Amino acid sequence: MTAWSMLRLSEYFSAITRAGDEPAAARVAVQRATEAIDAELGAVIWNGALAASVGLGRSPEPALFTEIRPGSESVRFPGFGDAFVTVHALDGDYDERLVVARADEPFAPEERQMLQGMAKVLGLAVRGLRTIAAEQQLRLEREREAEARLVLLEALERRERLLETLLRVQRAAGQGTPLGELLDAITLGARTLLDDGVAALVLHDIDDPARLTVASASGGTSTGRDPVLRAARRAMAAGEPIADGPLAAAPVYIGDRLAGGFVIAGHGGDVRVSERRDVLAAFSEQASLALTGAHTLAAVHAAHHDPLTRLPNRTLFLERAEQALGAGGRAALLYLDLDLFKQVNDTLGHAAGDELLRGVADRLRTSVRESDMAARFGGDEFAVLLEPISGEPEAWEIAQRVIDAISEPFEIAGRSVLTRASVGIAYGGPGRTAERLLEDADLAMYRAKKTKPGTCRAFEPRMRTELLRPAC
Repeated sequence: MTAWSMLRLSEYFSAITRAGDEPAAARVAVQRATEAIDAELGAVIWNGALAASVGLGRSPEPALFTEIRPGSESVRFPGFGDAFVTVHALDGDYDERLVVARADEPFAPEERQMLQGMAKVLGLAVRGLRTIAAEQQLRLEREREAEARLVLLEALERRERLLETLLRVQRAAGQGTPLGELLDAITLGARTLLDDGVAALVLHDIDDPARLTVASASGGTSTGRDPVLRAARRAMAAGEPIADGPLAAAPVYIGDRLAGGFVIAGHGGDVRVSERRDVLAAFSEQASLALTGAHTLAAVHAAHHDPLTRLPNRTLFLERAEQALGAGGRAALLYLDLDLFKQVNDTLGHAAGDELLRGVADRLRTSVRESDMAARFGGDEFAVLLEPISGEPEAWEIAQRVIDAISEPFEIAGRSVLTRASVGIAYGGPGRTAERLLEDADLAMYRAKKTKPGTCRAFEPRMRTELLRPAC
């Protein structure tokens, strides 16, 4: 679950920051949080009031959520019944918190870790929105002093840089970056936000768990290794962020197991205490997610990817397509079927057929854009989600690029092997589901394969009518 969250957390960041105001941010946050772990109920609480909720109608009794205390394991909801609950603070205390509940099973440590990360991100986004709202109000009331405006502008710029850096780290995690490189990216990101300060990740030594070792560091050794280790040890013992002279540290975890500490030191007086606190909280959380994800990433990847080509499978593809359609953006779907594949299997054997499928998958990856998703559904059937798409001409251009790439000869078992791809296109629109879009693209592909193999056809409503028409 944590690994899944890492693959999707960049979308969560983007959705929160695009919300525009606090109520919208709360609504997006609680909906994404409950969807991520298949929970039925959720709420965001701000200063003892219900900011947003899902699962109990538009106007539930606020006390149903606001009276749930940290540490609660289960609660009875009127009209719903008993449910397992988990509560996560958006900041240092629980005045502002994320509450999630579900009926079927208790929350696993990885799920709690993911929800804690979501809560921290929401807290960062809300603080940024409040800062911007405060600035807008001040501008209406009076002209602020030039120096005060400059300080606030720099703070907002740092806040934006923080969110952008977190997005880059999450994209790297979602792309399967090796753990060592990912941890280095986390410490480098923190150091850069501290105006070239110091950031270090300290972990238990693998061979001697009683010892601590610096697993990743950025910013040189100006503070010295021993003070860094001492600050990390203090944070681990306290179980919460601490300050140790010029250093600050926070504990990091693998699931619910204490694994080490994240240590920072900012240079000069330009980085304010609140900004240092945000950097420490955000990047210690990212380190925990990366370490936890390393333990489960392989299993989650295997469950959502085709073992032969390593492309996403049908389940992951439809999930992503449903998200794209639900977000209201413009999307298109390509459905591919290989021509002559059976002949390759029959004449050269299944090993050669497998090699051909891997080759087709490689060419698909290089033919589509970075934002698109290519998938294998089994046999010689593939699909591509084009999202976002500017219009029909762009979809046709990408489809033709795929057809041209696959038509080039493959070198397999010492022989030159040819195949073709017949492609169907279907376009997203109001009320279209991913399954329906897939069916339409399949129909268009079938028409292309029947009339002129190795070409592309776009779905037309009459294709479905003709399919249902009885034969004479």
